[in-house]
This record gives sequence, structure tokens and C-alpha cells, in this order.
Amino acid sequence: MLTRLHDAVESLLSRSAGEGDRVLSPLPGVIVSTTRRARMPSHALYRPALGVVVQGAKQVLAGRRSLDYRAGQGLVTGIAMPATGRVLTASRAQPFMGVSIELDTGVLQQVLAGLDPGPSALAAASGLSVHTLPAPLLDCVARIVEAVRIDDAAAVLVPTLLRELSYWLLTGPTGPEVAAMARPEGTLHRIAEAVVHLRRHFRQPLQVESLAAASNMSVSLFYRRFRAVTGVSPLQFQKQLRLLEARRLLETQAVNVTSAALAVGYESLSQFSREYQRCFGHTARESLQGSALSVD
Repeated sequence: MLTRLHDAVESLLSRSAGEGDRVLSPLPGVIVSTTRRARMPSHALYRPALGVVVQGAKQVLAGRRSLDYRAGQGLVTGIAMPATGRVLTASRAQPFMGVSIELDTGVLQQVLAGLDPGPSALAAASGLSVHTLPAPLLDCVARIVEAVRIDDAAAVLVPTLLRELSYWLLTGPTGPEVAAMARPEGTLHRIAEAVVHLRRHFRQPLQVESLAAASNMSVSLFYRRFRAVTGVSPLQFQKQLRLLEARRLLETQAVNVTSAALAVGYESLSQFSREYQRCFGHTARESLQGSALSVD
């Protein structure tokens, strides 16, 4: 079934302009990407999704966790979280190819309700996990990619295929992790709600006690569960959200470094500059200069 998925991705890419690195989003929530070279780590906000390597290999880092996955394997991201990804294996002869499909918790809950018995959710599910994907799931992903190539078919077929994808995710080796996303009483779901709050209010001072109370946990338990899911502490998570937003402002809004720092909640410009360089490997000013060069 990986052959069918490979052919579907290759066919979709062949219809796009250019021959080098490309990232296509033929439908909201569906991303197809390719590159001919191994890449440096790239910081991004990962959303709940299934990421499938079709050809090549990739690595994702979250805190001290490092996960490698290659052709036929997939990364399940259970909650929105900052992470660092990079392509490990790619060449001109065999470029890296991958497909990412965002997961809808509401659809997962509907499908899970129809399973008897459903998979047991992991009590301490992580926000990231790698799995070797079974043939029916790979075939479903291939049919999603095939469907997005046909304008008239996509609107009709893809919603049904996404529901089928949820079924295979819940009934296959990914079942316990995906079930943890869908069960509102579970730890992963409660941490996900805390993450939603952090994403909305990352500019404000961190109130861990309030997050713990809203998650119905003690502060110490909340810290442990949050770190187990995301790989970082709540404070580190907030810091990464601030830095990602600052980079976006510098690269797309042409604001100056001081304005970017203040806009995301920093009070100390020197602290912002240190943490920005530590995170991205270059200074905030270099991000701003790169933005100006790209516009020219």
C-alpha cells in the first residue's frame, strides 16, 4: 500500500510548479511536502495530526525527546505543541516525501463512540508517538491524496475518507494514543485544554496554579503530566510560543526587534535576544534582515 501512496504523492507533486522543495496544501488540513536535501532543524507549532513519511526519513524533537521515523511510519501528534522537525534522509534521486493530515477531535469522538469495545486510552499518553502504519491506514491516506487531485471529488469524498482514517487510527497500533485524544476525561485531553489557554494568553504572566486547578490536578501533578505530554515545562512551553510568534512578526510584519519582543510579552530586550538566538540559532535582527531580503 505504500507504493500506491508513493504514486499518489508523486502524481500530485508533478502537477505543481517547480522541481525543488515544495509544500502543498491542496485542502485545509492536508499538507504534502518534498525536499531533495537533508535539512537543518526547523521550529514550528505542531498541530494534532498524522504525519506520514512516504519516502526518506524525518526526526522530531520536543524537549529532550527525539523521535525518528521513516517510510511507512507515521507521527501522531496528540495536542498542539512547539517542536523541532528536520528531514534526515533525502537526495535528488530519492527526495523526501511526506503527508500530514490534521485530526479532528470531534470526528474521533464520533467514531470512538461507535466502537464496541473501543481501544483503551493510555493513562499517560505522550503528545508525540511514532508507529509503523498498517496497510489499510496507508491505503486510506493514499485515497485522500488521490481525491484532493480532483476538485469535484474532494469536497464529497474527503470528509468520508477522514472519518475512515479516524477508524483505522483508533483500531490499529495507534489506537491507545488516538483514543487518549478523544476521551474528554483523560489526562491528554485535559492537558490539551491547558495548552489552548496558554496559546490564547501566552503574552500574559504564567499562572500555573490556575491551569492546574482548571485541569483538576494539583500543581505538582500538573507539572509532571504536562512535561510527560509535551516534553517541556509550562514555562518553557510559553517561552516557545512567544518566540515562534516573535519570529512570525519579524519575518512577515516587518516590525523591529524591540516591538516584536514587547508584542509577545517580554519586558527585557536582552533576555529576548538571548533566548531567540538560543532557540533559532541566529539573532532576531538576522530574522528581520532575512525578511527584508526576501521582499526585495
